[in-house]
Amino acid sequence: MNFNNLIDLYSLGHKTVLFKHVESNELLPFANSIEKFRLEIQNRYENDDHLVEVLNLLKKVFFKLASSLLPYNKVINKDTEDQIISKFIQIKKSYPELFTKVVIQIAKSFKEVLESTNNSLYDYLCNYINSRAETGLKVAIVTKRAITIEERFLIIDGLKSFLKESFFTENSFRKDIETFDEVVFVGNPAYFGEYVKNTFKGKTVAFISYDIFTNSISPNKIFEDIDKKGVYSTIFQNVSFGEPIQKKSNITLEQAELLNTAVSKFLEEQKNTLEVNSQDAVEASIVYLENDRFLFAPKDSKIRVFSPNEKSNFIKQLNFKDIEEDDFIVIRNDRDTRLIAEVADHDVLKKNAEKYRLLQNEWKDKLRFNVKKKGIRKVSEILINKYNINTASMASLRSWCNEDSICPTELPKILKALKYDEEMIKETYNTMKIIQLAHRKAGRIISNKLMSELSNDILKELQEKGYYTFMSKEFNGASFNIERIVSIDRSRHLIAPYNLMKPMNID
Repeated sequence: MNFNNLIDLYSLGHKTVLFKHVESNELLPFANSIEKFRLEIQNRYENDDHLVEVLNLLKKVFFKLASSLLPYNKVINKDTEDQIISKFIQIKKSYPELFTKVVIQIAKSFKEVLESTNNSLYDYLCNYINSRAETGLKVAIVTKRAITIEERFLIIDGLKSFLKESFFTENSFRKDIETFDEVVFVGNPAYFGEYVKNTFKGKTVAFISYDIFTNSISPNKIFEDIDKKGVYSTIFQNVSFGEPIQKKSNITLEQAELLNTAVSKFLEEQKNTLEVNSQDAVEASIVYLENDRFLFAPKDSKIRVFSPNEKSNFIKQLNFKDIEEDDFIVIRNDRDTRLIAEVADHDVLKKNAEKYRLLQNEWKDKLRFNVKKKGIRKVSEILINKYNINTASMASLRSWCNEDSICPTELPKILKALKYDEEMIKETYNTMKIIQLAHRKAGRIISNKLMSELSNDILKELQEKGYYTFMSKEFNGASFNIERIVSIDRSRHLIAPYNLMKPMNID
C-alpha cells in the first residue's frame, strides 16, 4: 500500500455523493407479482411451507436478475427456469385459486423478462460513466458480488477506451486505500454495508440502482446520548449529497434474507441427516465468504491463510480461533484434511504409514462401535464417571470418532477403557504422537509448496472477485480456492465431516 494513497484518502477536497435510479420496466412487474404472492401466502395460506419454498426460489431469481449486468435473457440458466415452471405446475394442481389469482401473473411477467435482450442497469451504468469521461479519468466500479468474466468484458466494451476503470467487490474496495475520480456503486447504499455510507474514496460517488429500491443515505447521528455541544464529527465535512430517491413500488423484498434462509435450511437438513449417526458429527462454526457463500470450519482446525502483503511466508497455518474477518483462506476443493493425511503418509511417515494408520483406525473403530451400541451420551457418562476421563464430553466423543482427531489429550485412559493392555496402550499412544507430528510437518510442506505456485499477481483477481481458483502442479492438479472471509459466526453447530470446509452457494 502506498502512503500517498492514505494521505489522498483524507485530502480529496470536496466530495459529491449522487443517487441515480434506473427505470425497471422489465423487472418491476415481476417484482410486484412476487410481492403479491408473498402477501397472499402470508395472509391466506398461513405461510404454507411448500409455498414459502416457491417464494424463496422466486426471490433468488429476482435478485439474480436485479444484480446482473448481462442481457436478461442470459441471466437465468435452463435448469432454474425448468424448476420454476415445475413449481408453477404444482401450484396449479394443488392451489388452483392461488394460481389463477396470482401465479399466472408471475409466470407472464417472468416470461417477458426472459425474452428481453437488453439490461437497463448495464445501459445506465455505461451511459453515466461515459457522460463524465475525460482522458485518464480513474473510475472504480464496485459490486456486492463478483462480476462474471462476461459482465467485465461487456462493461469494458461499453465504456470509452481512454478511461482507467478498476473493478472491486464491496469487501475488497473496503480494504483498498486507493482513491479515484469517480466511484460507482452498482446498487443502493442499503444493499452494501455501513462502510459505504461514511467513507467516500472518490471526488464523485454515485449509487446506481433500480427504481424498485429507495436510493438514499441518512447520515447517522453521532453519539446521540452525548451533549451535542461536546461532539464534533468530520465524517461528512466537505461532502454534499444529491437528492435521495424513493422507490416506485411497495415491495419489501430483502436480499439479506436469502443467505440466512439458505444457512437455516442447510442446518435443518444436517440435523435430520445426523439423527442416525450423530457420533460422526463435528462441531463447527459458520464462516461467511464473498458472493453470498458460506462454509463450516471445525472449531479445533488449523486453516491456511494467504497474506498477500507478506514478502515471504505468505501462506501460514493458523488455529481457527485466530482467523479474522478479511483474512484470505486457502482451501482444497476436496476434503482438506485428506490432503494433509496424504502428504503426511507420502512425505513423512513413508513406509510406516500403512502400519500406523491401522493402529489409528483400530482404536477409533472400537470407540465408534461402543458409541453406536450404547449411545453417545451413555458412553460419555461411563468414560467420565468410571474411567475419570474428564475431557469425554459428547462433543469430544464426536471429535474422537472423526478421522481428523489423532491423539486426544487423555488417549491412554481412552485406550484403557477400550480394554487395551499396557503394552498396546504404550505402542498406540506413541504411534498417534508420531502421526500427529507428521500432520504438522505435512501442513508446513503444503504451505511451502503452495507458496512456490502463488504470487502477488493474483491480487487483481482477488480484488475483483473476492476469491481465486488455481490448479496445483505440486499436488497432481488438485484444485484450490483462496477465499476472503466476510464474517464469522462463532456459535457451534454439528456438521457431517463431508460438509466441512466446503464453500456453499445460496443459488
